[in-house]
Amino acid sequence: MTPEEERALRTARSMLDLGHDLEVILENSLIPAAHRKFVQERLLNETTRVLEPARVIVRDATRADWLSGLDRSGWHYWPALRQYLLSVKGWAQYAVRSLDDSSDRILKQLASPTENSFDIRGLVLGYVQSGKTASFTALIAKAADAGYRLVIVLSGIDNGLRRQTQIRLNKELVGYTDARAGSIRLPPLGRQWVQFTSEDFNGDFRAGNANHGALQGSQPVLLVVKKNGSVLRRLLEWLHAAPESVKNTLPLLVVDDEADQASVDTRGSYQADDEPPDPEYEPPSVINGRIRELLGMFRRCAYVAYTATPFANILIPHNTEDPDVGSDLYPKDFIVDLPRSEGYFGAEQIFGRFGANNEEVVDGLGVIREVTDVDLADLEDFVLPASLEIALLDFVLAGAGRAQRGAANSPATMLIHTSQRITEQAHMSRLVADRFAELRDEWRYARNNGIKNRLKDRWDDDFRAHTRQSHLDRDVAFEVIEEYIGPFFEAVQVKEVNSATGEVLDYEREPTLKAIVVGGNRLSRGLTLEGLLVSFFVRRTVMYDTLMQMGRWFGYRPNYEDLTRIWMTAELEGWFSDLALVEHQLRQDIEIYESQGLTPYQVGMRILQHPTMQITSTLKRRFTTTTTISQSYSLTLQQTFKFPLRRPADLAAQADNNLAATRGFLSGLGPALWDSNRPSWSGVGYQLVLTFLRQFQVDAEIRNISLPLICAYIERLADQRELDRWIVGVCGLQTRDRQLGSADWRVPGGTIWNVSRTRIGESDSVGVITSPGDEAIGLNDETRRPNDEITPIPDEGENRTARRSRSPRFGLLLLYPISRNSGYRLSMQGTRRPLYSNPNDRAAKDLIGLALSFPESGLPQRMEAYLEGTARWRPVE
Repeated sequence: MTPEEERALRTARSMLDLGHDLEVILENSLIPAAHRKFVQERLLNETTRVLEPARVIVRDATRADWLSGLDRSGWHYWPALRQYLLSVKGWAQYAVRSLDDSSDRILKQLASPTENSFDIRGLVLGYVQSGKTASFTALIAKAADAGYRLVIVLSGIDNGLRRQTQIRLNKELVGYTDARAGSIRLPPLGRQWVQFTSEDFNGDFRAGNANHGALQGSQPVLLVVKKNGSVLRRLLEWLHAAPESVKNTLPLLVVDDEADQASVDTRGSYQADDEPPDPEYEPPSVINGRIRELLGMFRRCAYVAYTATPFANILIPHNTEDPDVGSDLYPKDFIVDLPRSEGYFGAEQIFGRFGANNEEVVDGLGVIREVTDVDLADLEDFVLPASLEIALLDFVLAGAGRAQRGAANSPATMLIHTSQRITEQAHMSRLVADRFAELRDEWRYARNNGIKNRLKDRWDDDFRAHTRQSHLDRDVAFEVIEEYIGPFFEAVQVKEVNSATGEVLDYEREPTLKAIVVGGNRLSRGLTLEGLLVSFFVRRTVMYDTLMQMGRWFGYRPNYEDLTRIWMTAELEGWFSDLALVEHQLRQDIEIYESQGLTPYQVGMRILQHPTMQITSTLKRRFTTTTTISQSYSLTLQQTFKFPLRRPADLAAQADNNLAATRGFLSGLGPALWDSNRPSWSGVGYQLVLTFLRQFQVDAEIRNISLPLICAYIERLADQRELDRWIVGVCGLQTRDRQLGSADWRVPGGTIWNVSRTRIGESDSVGVITSPGDEAIGLNDETRRPNDEITPIPDEGENRTARRSRSPRFGLLLLYPISRNSGYRLSMQGTRRPLYSNPNDRAAKDLIGLALSFPESGLPQRMEAYLEGTARWRPVE
């Protein structure tokens, strides 16, 4: 979309929202004739979108719907915000409709501000960098229209994040007396917001700047306060001094942004509200206690927690009570799961997701690049690693590429997060600044000495190759972006952002800022890095919430997601992919609970545990319970779809081992039954299978399949006459492909032809290795279970149907001969890559894929562990 098209579309959206017909809009002189067809197509597309609603779990589904009875014709704040989003920020109509709907669903869970008394506690679950601020800005606007008079936003734990939120709310809700560009209009007299906090870096709440009289007037009051013990104490003292009539009648809305940080109690005892006092009771931590004291001060109060990492909030004790500050912040009244907006790139979209039973695979974006162990060693020795220098070049190319697409005046950022230690950040900042200056000088004065060729090769081999797969229309030659490289080089600054330097990223003051930002904790939670193109991230943490919040690359990358690059270790990439599954299961549970009409008290949320990582800090989960869900490998498919493709030496050793193990295993099975060049064996004893599985190697660093756990499962069931007999099948091609070749597995009676399994981007995954119908191998009268034992399921896939049809005595082991030439016929479309960049390299080996198909068992074993809070999870049909 060109800047001219974008302006025309914004104008048309604004006119459409004001009630003009589309035909009239398209004839208006404000819409240039050259852009009318484009505008028409976009608006028609936007108005026909089907929106995904927010999921809501509520405490009392029978409570009267106070919101639907309101007359909204006199509202000001939400209509003004709505028009601002369409005409100034350029939101699509369907995006505004989605925000309108989801904020209504949240507001509806609050009490009517005219009720005599209420104490509402709720949780809104979003995605990292996904628009949570837009959600609570809309909620605040509607709450003010409905009659809430005091709004307190708890935002971040440092001045920078508090100021960022203050600026955002001023631009989109409050307005400015100077009517500055890019902000909402100042409300009319009588509707203007009263504020006792400001955009100054130290503009937090101070009683000397506040007036109790404002709490008794008709205008709404907005305070943006950081979660700091001293600041909250000052606020509480000022509110305590307010007239009692104010605290008894004034409707209060508290919005807690990043509610899993600082707000959760990390010290207090668990004192249930229906138990006698504990003589050794420990009061809650300071910030948690002061938030609870604030809520308890008002007779009419609603508290809404916002977070993308709700693990700690879900695990808050649901019925604890403190004699001084009241009940804890458990979301007793509602939990809302915001829908993922179109154009958002989160963990699942960037890193991909693999289902818990290894059947469902979601491909990632293909923008991850590896930081190797050698690079990590260089970092420890305070040497700029080779991968970081390539990442610097990636930033220049991405910035030039985005400028060529019309965004030369947009901000562009590179994130470097290698350590939380300020001294190491300072050293890294100097290394990066020096090296970037050398690269810039080389482009200025000696570009033909090598840097031009390096950039061109990188653009052609990496950027163009990736862009062609997803957006062929965006593909341009290096010569097209070359003119933008010099200006981008000249514009880039290197900034060190931490408490020692005091540097901040002020996109308001520098709206076209181009910066390489080196830092640690201050570059993680809550901070938005505008126009983030390249990230170099090796900060290792084992906490779910901390790791997800450090991912500043999540968010919206319109028209340039293919230019982004994320450099990290293979371990971190795997962890983020695992967290995508955790997120997915959490939201799946919310969907089930909503459909069943369950409340936050009736059923707690469960959080899938990880073999390496921890869900949240020990103090935040000190009242939790680990529950092992009764789930087995019954009716699942386990397969080796990941290989150490980025570690060729390890992969070659694994391939040699598995070839020897496979030859030995198959040679001991006796004559095979051949069907279209596919041998199979039936009635194989489970001990032979176990011996083979214990010899077969999978990559210990990938962990998508655990052969030791599978072996233990088979042994347990075999003792009870299940899985004691096995079908073994080889799933090669039925006809020869000369390029793929054959597998030398030494099975007499025929030739096994190799199959092709291609790589997903630069990852270690080839996706699902099985094909439809594979699991029907060996099904006959002996191996089937009786028909009267099979419950038919409509629209069930044929592989899962085969699993249900097989007798519980028969497991199925499938072997896949994967050619090192896999992908030789790939076009440039899609996210797939050849298995090897050079299949003729001596280290390139044919691989062996393994799949284990388990029938339905009557003897399930518990395999998955979840963490629960005091509101316990239970299975729901």
